This record gives sequence, structure tokens and C-alpha cells, in this order.
Amino acid sequence: MRSARKFHLASLIGWICFGALCLPGDLFSMQSSETQDCITPLAHGTINWSTGTVTAVGTAPPRVTRDSIHEPDPGSARADANRRLIEMLKQIRIHNDLKVGIYAAQNDPIMAGIEKTARDAAIIRQYYTSALDVELAIQTRIFGGFLQLVLPDEIRQIPKINPEIRSNDQIEPGKIPYTGLILDIRELAFEPVLYPVIVSEQGDFIYSSLFISREFAVQHGVCKYLCSMNNALEDPRVGSHPLVLKGLRTAGKDNTAIVISTADAKQVEKATERHLFLKQCRVIFVSRKL
Repeated sequence: MRSARKFHLASLIGWICFGALCLPGDLFSMQSSETQDCITPLAHGTINWSTGTVTAVGTAPPRVTRDSIHEPDPGSARADANRRLIEMLKQIRIHNDLKVGIYAAQNDPIMAGIEKTARDAAIIRQYYTSALDVELAIQTRIFGGFLQLVLPDEIRQIPKINPEIRSNDQIEPGKIPYTGLILDIRELAFEPVLYPVIVSEQGDFIYSSLFISREFAVQHGVCKYLCSMNNALEDPRVGSHPLVLKGLRTAGKDNTAIVISTADAKQVEKATERHLFLKQCRVIFVSRKL
């Protein structure tokens, strides 16, 4: 019994020392330091729309052994974090009137995929308190497998554009081709979604599944959200010469679409190179702080 207590004391010192290296307030230090990222804070974690990462925190009190020794229970903390991450992923909106959880409710393979996403999430923080409680943070990315599961089937693979078809005579002499699209929506009450749509004032689709290739949407997201225009202009996603437009208002059922002016819509339509950069989802939405 004495040796067991000695082992427990040594372990406790080790646990406390490890905890000192990772204080609870540091659990989201990485996200909070990214001041220009668009981050949705939730009760037990965050959704970083700029990096495409979701972080969840789980906790667990100490377990009591047969010898009445209190020991940390990181396994239960991990299970708690997994549950919370699944709930967070289910709360993400595909578009404003459809959440991932509703979409997956009638599809067992999708729900199983979401659960696997949580199980595969990486541990990024682990903290032990002096009372032997465990606080553990896990993180996953929504790009890749998760988006493959939940993006609507209407976003399909678009065949590769033949470079010979996109000849130079399609571009005005002396005109620099646009390399991407930046949409300023900072004045709109628009919450980030996985599948945003841009329409003209006449209701014509400017950016939707008609122009997006699933390959790029799955790997990089339909768009990237940033909360800084300067960062957007410097982001390699939209290249060195992006077309910058401004959202007028939201429209459609539950404000699912962002409307741009007729003049801006015509400007997009005149850019023959749009087929390439829209297909590749080279689009950034500059949003207000969440």
C-alpha cells in the first residue's frame, strides 16, 4: 500500500507539472491569436471558418480505484470531447435553412462518417488540475472527408477545361485576367455556411453548384471566410489579381443567398476567366467579426 501511495504521489507531481505547461486559458490560444480569422465561439469549443477547423473541449472528474485512490481519467475526457465535437459538427449549417445534423438524420452512413471524424480528431491540448480533473481539447478539419459527406449532391465534378479552348483572344488586349473573387459582406448579417450562393439582383446565379467543381469544394471548401480585407487581398487562394465585389443584401429562403448589384454581376460575366477560378473555388468572403 505504501509503495502504491508513493507511485501515486510521483504520478500526481508529474500530472501537475504537465498541467502547468498548459493552463486552461491556453486551450484556445491558437484560435484567439488569429485575430483576423472568422471564429464562431460555442459553449464547448470553436468553429474557425478561416482555417476550416473545429475544436471541442471535454472534461472528466477523477476516477476512484479499488484502493480508494483518485486518478485522472483522460479516457472519459476524450469520450466527452468526442460527444461535444459530434454535436458541434451537427450544428454547422450547410446553407441557412439546413444543418448538418438534419441532413444526416435520415442517412446512417453520413452519421457514421461524422462519428468517425470525431474519433479521428487530434488531441491539441490536455490539462490536469490539482484536483485531478482532466480537460482535453481535440480538433478536426471540415475539409476533405467531412465535406465529401455533407456537401449537396448538386455540387458535381466539372470536366477539366481545355486550355486550347480558353485562347488569349477571349481576353481584352492589355487586360489582366482575374485570378479569384473577393466578396465583401461585412455590412450584412450573414452567418458562415458550408455552401453559400451568390446571385444577381435579377436572381441569376453568379456562384453556385453550376460553376463549382466538387473536387475543389471538398478539398478547400466552397469559399474561405476571413474577417480582414487586407488579409483577403494577400491570400494566395484568390491569386495576385482578384475581382473585389460587395454584397448588397441577403435573399431567398432564410437568407440563403447573397445578392450583388447588376453592374457587378455583369462585370463577373464579362470575365471569361471566371469559369476557371470559380470552378476551383478561388473565392473569399470577407465577413464581419462573428
